[in-house]
Amino acid sequence: MTYSNVIELFQERRKIANDEDFIALLEDGEHCIYYVRNYIAQAEFIVVSEQVLQSLPSELRPITNVFLPVHFFALKQYTSQIQKHVLESGQMAHYYYLFNAPVHTLFES
Repeated sequence: MTYSNVIELFQERRKIANDEDFIALLEDGEHCIYYVRNYIAQAEFIVVSEQVLQSLPSELRPITNVFLPVHFFALKQYTSQIQKHVLESGQMAHYYYLFNAPVHTLFES
């Protein structure tokens, strides 16, 4: 039997299963951006708070607060805030493990 794991992003964090990894790209009050990678499903996505979603122009907003890779570019305006958060929260090594690229290039490819 297979059990799926749920990440409760806006409450207390739980341990992530071995087949998933995530990083908090931004946690600034009610503005939150989380990157999630599931290795078994070979899927990656970004989950944002409602405040981040509403701050985007309507033409860049998906129906939900989940962004698939093809839509990551919509979050480009948060690049400097993400870079600052990743550096200040001590997550740089984990960021490089996941992306193997500088923060300023996250939404360019």
